[in-house]
Amino acid sequence: MNILIVNTLYAPFKVGGAEVSVQLLAEELVSKGDRVRVVCLHDEKFRKQTEINGVEVVYLPLKNLYLPFSNEQKGKLSKVVWHLVDNFNPMMGKSFSRELDDFNPDVVHTNNISGFSVAIWGCVKKRNIKLVHTARDYYLFHHNCTLFQHGENMDVGSAAVQLTSMVKKRKSKNVDRFVGISKYISALHQDNGFAINARHSHIYNPIKKSHVADQSSSVIRIGFIGRLTADKGFKAFCAKALEMTISGEVEFYAAGRFSSSDEGRALQLRAEEAGVHLLGFVPVESFLAQIDMVYLPTLWNEPFGRAVAETAAAGKHVFTSFAGGVAEIAEHYPNVYQLSEFTLEKLRILKNERVEFVDVNPFDAGRLAAGYQEVYKS
Repeated sequence: MNILIVNTLYAPFKVGGAEVSVQLLAEELVSKGDRVRVVCLHDEKFRKQTEINGVEVVYLPLKNLYLPFSNEQKGKLSKVVWHLVDNFNPMMGKSFSRELDDFNPDVVHTNNISGFSVAIWGCVKKRNIKLVHTARDYYLFHHNCTLFQHGENMDVGSAAVQLTSMVKKRKSKNVDRFVGISKYISALHQDNGFAINARHSHIYNPIKKSHVADQSSSVIRIGFIGRLTADKGFKAFCAKALEMTISGEVEFYAAGRFSSSDEGRALQLRAEEAGVHLLGFVPVESFLAQIDMVYLPTLWNEPFGRAVAETAAAGKHVFTSFAGGVAEIAEHYPNVYQLSEFTLEKLRILKNERVEFVDVNPFDAGRLAAGYQEVYKS
């Protein structure tokens, strides 16, 4: 089967978990005998094509004001214009149409489409090609993709969300199969009228188990991994560090990047004042080797929660908010706990308690890729 996968970014470019999940899926499909081509965006002015681990990858220039994945600050007017264009971008539709004609896929599977816009869906249906879409964030609801603003989760029934989702909701009628990366995000889109002609389902993200060589320590080392932002709970992480390091029994470590915004600079200062050890952007195995437990007090409704799944699968005790899709991950791991259980007494008990699993990965890449093959065939 010829499968054309679309995602805003692809290896070697990476912003979040979506890029990891899409790459794992694409490579598993190739290993199962499918021909896979990924179409993504890059910051160069010309089309480029290469091959990564058997996956054909096409990088297209973005037909908009800028590629919004650098730390460079943009003016408010530029941002407004960018999002207006991205609401429905016929220029990207034209570029994408050429890729459809070149590859002639049996099925098109779109994922994160910020930059491409929903214009590409019409190009797929015009050629009578079957269209699968996976919701990995809240882009169809709102351009910020998180449904988190001004320190709180946005109401999907609000006028602001209804207005920004109007065109995308209408164009989602082109989708034949709609897949969420959790039951939560799948139901949220279906209940709010997206892809009304599609069959809705969910397929979790693939997770590779990390083999960690732990570094012993006399203190309890608490870790945070991911984007170092308020919505991910990093502000709350710093507050907890300030509160608990006084005992001398606990140290806090954070792996990830700050944004270049005023908020990012303020959070970095807060972390330094709280005595958090900032590791920067490091491989997950390196991070896991330096910590005993994980504290992820996320504020937004995670569509899935890759950081929770990866750290829990590695045998670390994880304290987190059971919001969004995280509650579904917790069903598979006994070492995932509610934030309310994060006490010094509990940490002392868990410090030397090893987590033992039956050797079964509930988020095995091969099994989940087979699930997508069934979706494509249907």
